Amino acid sequence: MVQEGFTLKGRTIVITRPREQAEETAKLIKERGGEPYFFSTIEIKNSNSNLGVKKFVEALEKGEVDYVIFMSVNGVKYLLHAVEKLGCLNQLKCLLEKTEIVAVGPKTAQELSMHQIHVDMIPPVYTSDCIIASLQQRGISGKKIWIPRTKQASPTMAEKLAVLGGSVSEIHVYESRYPRDKVATIRFLKDLAAGRIHAIIFSSSLSAKNLFKMVTPFISEEELHALLSRLTIVAIGPKTAETLVELGLKVDVMPKAYLLEEALSALAQHWSLNQ
Repeated sequence: MVQEGFTLKGRTIVITRPREQAEETAKLIKERGGEPYFFSTIEIKNSNSNLGVKKFVEALEKGEVDYVIFMSVNGVKYLLHAVEKLGCLNQLKCLLEKTEIVAVGPKTAQELSMHQIHVDMIPPVYTSDCIIASLQQRGISGKKIWIPRTKQASPTMAEKLAVLGGSVSEIHVYESRYPRDKVATIRFLKDLAAGRIHAIIFSSSLSAKNLFKMVTPFISEEELHALLSRLTIVAIGPKTAETLVELGLKVDVMPKAYLLEEALSALAQHWSLNQ
């Protein structure tokens, strides 16, 4: 809910999400009076191998899966896509009924529900650390945990769960690369230098790291820091904020609930209170 008087009117906000997911964000920005600016810093690709998916289905058949953790909507979509290609989608859905399903947040849970897959747990705070804490309370020593996710994901979550005694297997169902679009990158830099951009939203650590990879072939990190310092920097979640700080940027806005809608509301409020 946007509070009365808090809008994005007259402001241009950069969306760094993958292009196929950016339209939803653009719609929300327009509803609040803002102008969306597309500069995707993540490109999603299918995984080249289904071996991990096959092992996962086999483990389910043997009753050797206690928890399945979905860390994103993409994790759901690309797992189901891979399983459908293997011809055992209905079988997977039946087998998942015998496991505990964890979704990192409501969007991921909604995606699972759309495919008639039950969700047993959504953490009160939508982060990997909160999932770990919630599972620790349940006791996961000896439990077999599977995580369908991107090949580029940080291993930290799996490592922490292993320390708690869990047997963790990651299935790489998709890859997250940075786009090699020189035209879009140069356009972004020109608009940034011209002052035509007012804010940029980062929804993951990878989106922030990739922006630097895309831009630094054209300008120095020092020049990039100077340009980005003019903007309002929005981080969705503490891990993303931590990465931005490590990259030398100041985080201006981080919503209390780590959702895009909340981030836009927090951004509108920030501008209203700091005019």
